[in-house]
This record gives sequence, C-alpha cells and structure tokens, in this order.
Amino acid sequence: MPLSRRNAIVVLVLFQAVMLGPAASAHYANAERPSDLSPEVDTVKMSFHMHGSVYTNSNSSILIYNGADTNPPTYATAPTATVSCAIHQSLQTWFAGVDAWVGGVSWITQPLAEEMTIQGNVSMTVWMSTNDSPPTASGYGFGLSEVDSMGNMIGGQFYQYTYAAGSVLSQSSTQHTLAFRVDQTFAKGSILAFFVIVGSTTQAWHYQVYFDSPSMDSFVELPITSTPVPEFSQLGTVACMALAMLCSGIIYRRKR
Repeated sequence: MPLSRRNAIVVLVLFQAVMLGPAASAHYANAERPSDLSPEVDTVKMSFHMHGSVYTNSNSSILIYNGADTNPPTYATAPTATVSCAIHQSLQTWFAGVDAWVGGVSWITQPLAEEMTIQGNVSMTVWMSTNDSPPTASGYGFGLSEVDSMGNMIGGQFYQYTYAAGSVLSQSSTQHTLAFRVDQTFAKGSILAFFVIVGSTTQAWHYQVYFDSPSMDSFVELPITSTPVPEFSQLGTVACMALAMLCSGIIYRRKR
C-alpha cells in the first residue's frame, strides 16, 4: 500500500510533537503489552538507507528518506545529510523555556505487510557531526512513531533524548546511541518512522548525519517477538511527489 497524503502530515508533525513532550528520562505512550506474546524475542537490525529522498523543505530543517529495512548498507561512501536547526521552538523539555531551533531527519518503512510486536529496549545508533561553532546549549533525541494506513498517528512517540551545555556533537563523525522502551504491537499496514531531532540555542546551527554505508551504518535494533519481519516494497514515485507537495503546503501555511 503506498503512502497516503495524510501520512505526510503525521511524519512532519512528529518532529515538533517530540519537542513539546513532558520532561522525563524516557518517553513512551500507549505502550500496551499484548497478553498473548510469545516469550521468544529476536533482535532485528534495520539500517537507514538512501533509497530515495521523500521530502526536504526549503531551509533543510526537515529531511525524510525512504527508508528503513533489514537490507545491509548500500554505499561504499556514506551519504551525508546536512540539517539546519531552523524551526523555532520554545523547548520546555530541554532548555527550560529558552528559545531554541530544531531540525530533524526521518527514515520511514513501507506499510507493514503483517503485524509486528516490539517488546523491550529499542537501541538506535546514528553517526553525526557538526562544523559550526558551539552554541550555548544543544541536544538530540532519537525515536519511533507509528502511523496507520489512513495517516493517523497511533498513540504518541517513543523516544529518548540527551542535552548539554555547548555542542553535544563533535567536529568528527561520531556514533551516538540512545535506547528507549517499546512494548507494543504495530498493526498490519502501519508505517514506522524512525527520527533524529537536534536542537540548538543558535539559529541555523548545522549538523551532518551519515548513513547507508558499512563504515558509517546508522541503524536501529528492534526486539521483535517470533512474528516474522515483513518484506518491504519500494515507494512509488507518485506517492513521493504527493508527500513532498503536501509537506511544502504545510510549511507555507505555518509561516503565514
């Protein structure tokens, strides 16, 4: 099933929704434990790929890629996404009400071919760096969101974050790993969006994300029960174009 236009709204909104969540050491919503789970849990690795760019907004503060799947990294040299922290937010979660700017990257799966249960700690690893001068403070968050076949967000986001004074990223490309708890069954037809969000007290602070290469493999490890992992098909060109057009319209309306 291809991505619908309504899916685009949810993928875009999740970048902002995470920033407005309540402060805590870990975040997850609607994590229901099904009563008939098998005790057998397998760790499944999904690498983040450059199968195609689904959406990039005009100031490069939101980038969405197809996709995330169990295939190994593709390129000898890692594709690099340069993101600008250009979306203005008042980050109650990280910086106690200080105005800040955020920018994010997301890798989306195809609609699940069958039900999938994730039970346990999800570990997400992403290669990042920055060449910009250190801000007063900065932080990053990794997470997962679920969207149904009609484009409705199911529950909240599952995520974890960290922050620090100065730059939370180094000038050299470095692995960053965060883990967050997920106990939920994701329905057949759902789309999973894995996301990275970086926030800075400096407007247009840039950072780089590296992925889809054996030398810089950004990925997520999912504790999945014995339910088989579904196969993923390719996004259609028409669906990608529709997603990009709708995202552009949302950005335009937000600025008015």
